[in-house]
Amino acid sequence: MKRLFLSIFLLISLTSSSKLLAQNNSIGGMFNDSWSKIVYKVDRQPVFDISDVKTVIISEVVNRQNLVDAHSIDIYDELANNITNIEGLTLVDRSKTQSLLKEFNFQGSGYVDESQIKKLGKFYSSGIIVFVRIQTDNFTQSVKKDKGVFSNSSTWKRVGTYNLDVNFKIIDLKTAAILFSKNLKSIRKGSSSSYDNPYPPDLSSTEFYQEAKEEIGIKFKELFVVHQKEYEINFQTHRKFNDDLKKAITLLEIDDFEGGFTQIKEIAKSTTDEKAKSFALYNLAKMQLFNGEYDESLKNAKEAYMLNPKNDECLEIINELK
Repeated sequence: MKRLFLSIFLLISLTSSSKLLAQNNSIGGMFNDSWSKIVYKVDRQPVFDISDVKTVIISEVVNRQNLVDAHSIDIYDELANNITNIEGLTLVDRSKTQSLLKEFNFQGSGYVDESQIKKLGKFYSSGIIVFVRIQTDNFTQSVKKDKGVFSNSSTWKRVGTYNLDVNFKIIDLKTAAILFSKNLKSIRKGSSSSYDNPYPPDLSSTEFYQEAKEEIGIKFKELFVVHQKEYEINFQTHRKFNDDLKKAITLLEIDDFEGGFTQIKEIAKSTTDEKAKSFALYNLAKMQLFNGEYDESLKNAKEAYMLNPKNDECLEIINELK
């Protein structure tokens, strides 16, 4: 009798597990199939045509208090290292830059005095000056508890996030026109190993910061040069539209971008279940982000999050575009 009871219990458990796996065929589920992930490599054009630009001046990088600190010096060096690798451009060295800015009474915050800019432009008529201000520079960490899938045991790990947000204002030395003003952002995430107690050791922010700093330097260089970007799109899956999503991904993998994109749009339009629609809208927002449709991407990411506030992946798109 005990053996029969055990067999029935195991059968019920396996059936329940199968149902659970089917229900969780979505983000936050127990497993994520590899078929839902694709990688694209595309050439991106630069923001600026630098064919007529010969000189670049990077103003002293400052923090939110308009002061120079260790991180602002690090970021200056990172920007300088990246810009000096661009053929045809000459970066005015830091010591000369400091004396010029002092002579012309420039503000480290990036305040634009048109008359002073034009005076400086008499020395470097075919050039640009870059004002740089660190807007956000912080590291946060928390403890995450993971429950065992097939047991009652739990483990804990540290999860860390580094946010580095740097404002760039690029000005033409000849006309004093503002050519570009935008925040370049880097969000680096990571976690520790799992521990069997709720007090895992603290993470060090250093590695996170180094990666964020390097990413900002690369993004800065990409403003000026043609560059190849690799995009990983990890589509969110749901049993209500997986068959159609697989068709869309197949089209994307054979380089029928328009066909795949159209299918992704149709899935988002036709899905009515709120949770499934949140995932479908996230997929559409991710494709629109990849395709440079930033306003529409932000709109759909917000709607996806409103439908399902547990869909945290939407926040990454929102934070990148807001």
